[in-house]
Amino acid sequence: MVIDKTSYVPYYKQLAELLRYQISQQQAQGILYQLPSENELAEQHGLSRATVRHALDELEQDGWIYRQKGVGSFAPVRRVEQDLSLLVSTTEDMKQRGLSLLTRVIQLQQVHASPQVAAALELATGTLVYELCRLRIVEDTPLSLQTAYLSLALCPRLEANDLSGSLYRLLETRYELRLWTARETLRARGATPAEAELLDIPEGAPVLSAERTTYAANGDAVEFLDAVWRGDRYDFKVTLSRPLS
Repeated sequence: MVIDKTSYVPYYKQLAELLRYQISQQQAQGILYQLPSENELAEQHGLSRATVRHALDELEQDGWIYRQKGVGSFAPVRRVEQDLSLLVSTTEDMKQRGLSLLTRVIQLQQVHASPQVAAALELATGTLVYELCRLRIVEDTPLSLQTAYLSLALCPRLEANDLSGSLYRLLETRYELRLWTARETLRARGATPAEAELLDIPEGAPVLSAERTTYAANGDAVEFLDAVWRGDRYDFKVTLSRPLS
């Protein structure tokens, strides 16, 4: 991409679009990108500093970059945001955003339910349940490590299915479990050594831990999910309403 001096599009608009493309490429790699200086951009593209500054002003106003006086202009690492008021799978969520998602199945095994898992799934402690651990990779960056616990009675022969897609869709189509609502608890903590290795972050780096119990329309507890999200790449959001007095 180059500046077309014969185009009717203003030079600063062309430069802004070119820089958006470059920023998108860097964000896909999950790194903080420092733009060249105004002088370097002006020299590279044969433009005046005023034109370059105009393009940077537009990018800053649109949230593409931020500036640090005396240091330079930076494009922040792209973050993913989840609306806590909606019950959607990670697969569905990323598809709606137009983001690429790769799911790596780490492990699927039958384990005896711990007291926490048993209570969530409304089973007796020690009951055999499926433990499905998956790494979710978004835009080529490990984003979340998710361990789901599911009842053998509700999901017989889970191992016979493709587990690299939407688990919610599988539960609804293969096992006819109409997922309806969920209860979720969020905590902030540091990454364990195993989590840090899989998520490609330093040990002890901030992560968001989410524990969710998902229920079917008939009230059955279908899934207990223990998920860890990278704190530097993921945000949770919720809309709050003040009750009328």
